[in-house]
Amino acid sequence: MSRNRYMSALKIAASAAVLSLAPSLAQAAECFDRNTDDPKAGNATAVVGPLVNVDRQNADGLFRPASGADMFSGDTVSTGDDSHMQLKLCDWSTYTFSPNSESQISEFFDARGAGRRRVVNFFRGGFRFSSGRDTEPGATEVEIQETGVTMGVRGTNVILAEIDGVVYALLEGPVRDNTGLAPKGLVQFWTDDNRDAIEAVLKRPGFAVRIGPDGVSEPFRADPELLRRIYQAFVPVVPEGDGTALEYAGNALGDSGQGAQEAETNKQNSEDRNDGSDEQTEQKPEQPFDDEEDDPQDPQDPMDPMDPPPMTIDVGEILPLDVLDDFAGRQAAGDGHILALAPAQLFTDDGSGQTLQDEGVALIQIHVDWSNRTVAPEALASFIKLDFSVSDPNDLTVDDFDFNVPDEIENAYLAAVLQSYGVPFANGDNDLAVFLTEMFTFTIRQGVGDTVTADVDIDVSAEDGQGVTYIALGAASDLEFLPGEGQLAFFDSDLGFAATTNELAGVMSSGTSTLSGSGDRVISTLGSPQFLSGVSFAQIEVNFDNRTVGGGNSFIAVTAESDPTIGGQVSTTYISLDQTASIDSGLFGLAFYPLGPLSSNPDLLKGQAIFENIEGLGASIASILADEGGNHLYSDLFLFNQNRAGSNVISTIAGLEAQAGALGTGTFFYDGTSDGPADSFANLQTPTEFGFGDAEASIDINFANRTLGGGSSYVSVDVTLFSSMQNVNFTEMLNAVSFDDAASGVGVFGFDGSDFSGNNITSMLLLLRDGAQVGAGETADLYFNFTAAGGQGRGEIEGMPLTVPNP
Repeated sequence: MSRNRYMSALKIAASAAVLSLAPSLAQAAECFDRNTDDPKAGNATAVVGPLVNVDRQNADGLFRPASGADMFSGDTVSTGDDSHMQLKLCDWSTYTFSPNSESQISEFFDARGAGRRRVVNFFRGGFRFSSGRDTEPGATEVEIQETGVTMGVRGTNVILAEIDGVVYALLEGPVRDNTGLAPKGLVQFWTDDNRDAIEAVLKRPGFAVRIGPDGVSEPFRADPELLRRIYQAFVPVVPEGDGTALEYAGNALGDSGQGAQEAETNKQNSEDRNDGSDEQTEQKPEQPFDDEEDDPQDPQDPMDPMDPPPMTIDVGEILPLDVLDDFAGRQAAGDGHILALAPAQLFTDDGSGQTLQDEGVALIQIHVDWSNRTVAPEALASFIKLDFSVSDPNDLTVDDFDFNVPDEIENAYLAAVLQSYGVPFANGDNDLAVFLTEMFTFTIRQGVGDTVTADVDIDVSAEDGQGVTYIALGAASDLEFLPGEGQLAFFDSDLGFAATTNELAGVMSSGTSTLSGSGDRVISTLGSPQFLSGVSFAQIEVNFDNRTVGGGNSFIAVTAESDPTIGGQVSTTYISLDQTASIDSGLFGLAFYPLGPLSSNPDLLKGQAIFENIEGLGASIASILADEGGNHLYSDLFLFNQNRAGSNVISTIAGLEAQAGALGTGTFFYDGTSDGPADSFANLQTPTEFGFGDAEASIDINFANRTLGGGSSYVSVDVTLFSSMQNVNFTEMLNAVSFDDAASGVGVFGFDGSDFSGNNITSMLLLLRDGAQVGAGETADLYFNFTAAGGQGRGEIEGMPLTVPNP
């Protein structure tokens, strides 16, 4: 999985930047007043130092604006040595100009009007820009003169600085608006007004591009020396001949929207520098001492300096790691998570530049373990679900299926999710709470009071087999933490396929529909994620009389060969979804239900069920189950409407034991055959290879001895491969297991390869169900994985009846 390597070297020339000023001639002018010859663009909120000038159209000569003066479209602003200026424009965006800079406000139109353009021309020097209220892509443009390069800024803070004849654009971080839904944190670059060919994109705080005679570079992480030189242009300075430090009007330093790099540390550095430059500055008094814990009678006992006051972090600043560690240590709950929706974009790049292909949404859940100081401690429990089948993050019921992503991209996307876990706080970038993964950048900022908020920047890319790179981008900002680990897990199903709650309620007027299905993708999520040989099965009910989901005979069962480091035994778990949720309670107005509230053991599972109404009722379930051995087993599968004949109830061990008295002693067996390619062979390593045939099984059960398997128990497969007409035929005997090996005290049994006489069957799940005639253990369902002919197959036989042999 590559990230930010999809950018080709971009062609652009030297440097430039943009500004705007307004004179005191028209103090009464209103913002966006299109009836005046010079529409007001904003105000000068800070004018600092001896050399700050405005060149206004139709005005005689240069003038120095007063603090608070109106600024107008067409104004050119310049600053000299030891001089700064800050503008607050009418869309609430802010420009802070460094010494020796020059820029012009060339256009500035109301976002509600026809123009929509905000354009600032950058000539020399540097400025810091903080986005205002308009979040449309490229709504604010900075034209870098003499290069043909335009910088489009959306919802973020960015610095443009000229150093040694080269202009650098540095992304500081996204602007927050408490919703997490508006497009955030994006800076794009294009040339010659060709906005359809984006040549570079900045999405990650701390990344920069160079704009010089050779063009625009690929984004790169700014090293400490470059950061020092960029920020050095923006700290307060002391003019020659003046013994006092400069002060901004109001709180311009805080209002400018600058990031944590120039928080308390850099402000203190600048104050120290001013003190050193001012010969009239008196020496600071000696530091006071605190001897509360010292022995005043002991003259040899040194008095320790008083503890320094706690560091003050402004709201919105990125937390230093030591402050984050202190915050984590004060949390009463050991875990927290964020859950949000955000817009996302999908670009392609065939080597000629990026092209926007589709817009969609990102569903984000990230768990933070405060106790163990880890971001996303468990694979697949923290995830980014990118979905381009939905076009509007505010209305997920509006689907959009106009663009399909190749399989290679889906596989690479899942690989990125699997690797985006387990980041310790100590790995924060530049000693700040900025955590990088294959899938996202996670940033923790100071909130209001004793709280923190989180930003998520999504940046994932992969190449298909035709040399085309797909780039998915998205962001959400100022997200508040919720208690706990989070209830969801990564899932394949698109949100756009989900029925609305109203659609689900209207599928049937009455009665209960039971959906069930099996799958063979099982992943261990603790530690390093790994695929296991395993089988999963789920069953869930929808009661249309009561308008509920879950309850009744709903459950999930998973078996897998365990991690060899914890014993290598088969791990099987069964969790009943015995609680119900109202159909109307689906997330986002969709038939989308977290699994935790559907179980009386919510601490043992994460995940969700998504119901679909496409050619009949179906559902997708993704879950992470905790078994008795401490494993966490992930599985996902598709369920379809299957109203079984008789009961769907899973047998209990107590009920099976009671059958010894009802049926007498001796060995009984379940016998069954299933034919058809879907039941007997699928999921080959060679995708084009499938087979047809049948699977057979006979499973002994002795109720008195409390054993299952052994004796004449076997599983047999007879399959012919489509393309090669090769025959796969094997029979393997099954060893006996005790009723005590059942999962959770019910008739759910798991087997691994060591339980069979051959090497073909790798895992099997056996479910015993009650019936109306025999009672406990009347039927059995069998699901298994096998390997043969260089491929992987899956078999299933359902409804195997309990057979009493002839005497």
